[in-house]
Amino acid sequence: MPAISRRRNEMKIHQLIARSMATMGLASITAFMAPAQAAEGDIGPVLLDSVGVLEVAGGGHLAGNMEIKIRGGFTVPSGLTCDNNYITTLKSTDSSRRMFALLTLAHVQGKSVRLRITDAPELRAFNGRCSLMWVGLEP
Repeated sequence: MPAISRRRNEMKIHQLIARSMATMGLASITAFMAPAQAAEGDIGPVLLDSVGVLEVAGGGHLAGNMEIKIRGGFTVPSGLTCDNNYITTLKSTDSSRRMFALLTLAHVQGKSVRLRITDAPELRAFNGRCSLMWVGLEP
């Protein structure tokens, strides 16, 4: 085999090895960066300090998202990772504003609520906070 052909084959092999190692490296990084499994859990009964809808984007918030503050905070259910005072929910999660209406009623009347929350990244409205999935009024 001529020296030039051998050199070309060696270069192709080196390129193939380099690409394979780069692909394996990216796969390893992706595995470490993959988010933990999302969880959901129930809290309550709790009282609300505030209920609001953001009309203007700012401070990390998106316009239309709903934010509630739990009076005295809450115990974060096992498996969830989020702030224990605020719950911020994407506008698209409560597009009919039914949860907002129930939360506002509970806040105005001083009633307790039970809530189901999630830390699912695709439902996250604000980094580090859980999102609301369900609202129930206490009698």
